[in-house]
Amino acid sequence: MDKIKLTKEQLGQIFAGVLFGGLFIYGYLFYFWLPTARKIEENTRKVASMEADINKAKMQKAKYKDLEAKLASLRSEKEAAEKKLPRDRKLPDLLRTITALSRKYKVNIQSINPSGSAPVEYFTRVSYVISLSGNYNDIGRFLTALGLEERIMTSEGLNMSASAGAETSVTAQFTLVAYQYNG
Repeated sequence: MDKIKLTKEQLGQIFAGVLFGGLFIYGYLFYFWLPTARKIEENTRKVASMEADINKAKMQKAKYKDLEAKLASLRSEKEAAEKKLPRDRKLPDLLRTITALSRKYKVNIQSINPSGSAPVEYFTRVSYVISLSGNYNDIGRFLTALGLEERIMTSEGLNMSASAGAETSVTAQFTLVAYQYNG
């Protein structure tokens, strides 16, 4: 094949076309493609970071549900513990309990006298001297019921004596110790 001969003008046009083509590619790369690629990469990193934050938040939410349930459970345990070992003396509640049990077990309460309190490490022992009369078995059931109450109470120093009478056969005196929390 014969060689193609180009004139200077044609060579100038080809050179100008290549030069403008190179400038167009340079401009396209540096003013459009690379900034767009950087933005895409930056946005991809942001999206990955946001997804990681969302996953952390979902994990914390799952833990939060568990914590919410645990908190509710602990509140109910606290309420139950405060019923067993209240922070206050709650003398009216104690009197209501003793009165209700005495009626239930047919025991006659003659007197209830406070006999002081003694602080111990975590709780306070509040003592009451109680005098009562009734049938021997009824008094036994009454004392058992006191020990089985929700509030922690103990009966100490029980003195029983036979008494004359048609309905009552025994009089008893004991110290009822109710406990209260010091915290």
